[in-house]
Amino acid sequence: MPEKESIEAKIGSYAPDFRLMAHTGKVVNLSDYRNRRNVILFFVREYTCFQCRSHATQLGRLYNKFQEANCEILVIIGSDLETARKYAELIKAPFPVLADPQREVYHTYELEKYFALFQRTASIVVDTLGVVKYLKRTTVPNVWLQESRELLGFVYSLSETPP
Repeated sequence: MPEKESIEAKIGSYAPDFRLMAHTGKVVNLSDYRNRRNVILFFVREYTCFQCRSHATQLGRLYNKFQEANCEILVIIGSDLETARKYAELIKAPFPVLADPQREVYHTYELEKYFALFQRTASIVVDTLGVVKYLKRTTVPNVWLQESRELLGFVYSLSETPP
């Protein structure tokens, strides 16, 4: 049984809920997906981060496969709504890009700046029960260049749906 909900996101804990505005103008709560879909949370390091943009674009290309595996993707950017809209347009996002201008959700998921300089980024998979099943945090965004396929394989293993 998972640990009770906390602000500390770790494998086996409940993912802290949040409420953010999507680039479409719709309010999104993580808990909206509970008992319905697995969710990938991808926290963008910075708007200008090439590796993060490549990863988010690849997630978009694989979006139908993630959907087949009963998974939603939520990309979170530590910027205002207008920047989230520009980012969604830039990557041609078929999924919500959520604005977190004060980086409150980043802080909740322990993604503070490293040495007050380098923004931490993460990919997190939350299962249908709201439990963190996969977690990769980093300050070195080049890990995202092959992350998309790894996430897809992991999500398929959760749903036991063959690729």
